[in-house]
Amino acid sequence: MWSIGDIVGLILVYSYVIVVIIVSTLAKKRFPGCGYRKIIHILVGNIAFLWWVFESRYIMAFLAAAPFIVLLLLVTPRSPLRKLDNSFLKMATSQGHGYGLVYYAISWTLLALLLFDDRMVASIGIVAMSYGDGVGGLIGKQYGRRKLWKTKSYVGTAAVMIGTFLATLAVLAFYTYLNGIVPGLNVHQYSVASAFGLAAVVGLFVSLVEMLSPGEYDNLIVPFSTVALVLLIQWSLMGG
Repeated sequence: MWSIGDIVGLILVYSYVIVVIIVSTLAKKRFPGCGYRKIIHILVGNIAFLWWVFESRYIMAFLAAAPFIVLLLLVTPRSPLRKLDNSFLKMATSQGHGYGLVYYAISWTLLALLLFDDRMVASIGIVAMSYGDGVGGLIGKQYGRRKLWKTKSYVGTAAVMIGTFLATLAVLAFYTYLNGIVPGLNVHQYSVASAFGLAAVVGLFVSLVEMLSPGEYDNLIVPFSTVALVLLIQWSLMGG
């Protein structure tokens, strides 16, 4: 039985994705050289601030997230559908690793399924992937001249850390606020000091993981390793 929350959630997610595509398309036309794949990468992460509406993990995972795995697979380099070669998503995929956006959708699906009852933690993993990796990629490509590790620059790695730090703080603040008004959310309470401390640790961790991860797989490695770190920290704070 579908709930009102699930219906509203689906409408919000698909409407927002359409808005992201429109904004990215306009950015591509206005600024042809911009990394609009990274714009998609970053903006889609804002769904972490929408999925609290859902009441069913299965509807969130299999109707709001998993369909994008199939759609993005159709625009990968090995897709048999040649008619999609000139599509917007095909061009966005070609800007980076061929399966990067597919792994992005897989991460969304698995986190929605496995951590639906702890969406604040799952959301930290999502924004680490979207804002941390995405902002780092945009800034690093534009300003990263001096290399820190292989293709990773000092500037890009610093941007990953700062982007993740700020996005993690935003998630903590948002879900702490929701905890008082939305029933059923499993939100670990942090003081202001501990929230800043957690965000700083997550920012540093993600900058190191993103720097060392194979580029094609960072959309899997970053969110799941981040979630594991946050769960470990919460477990230790609760006395093991």
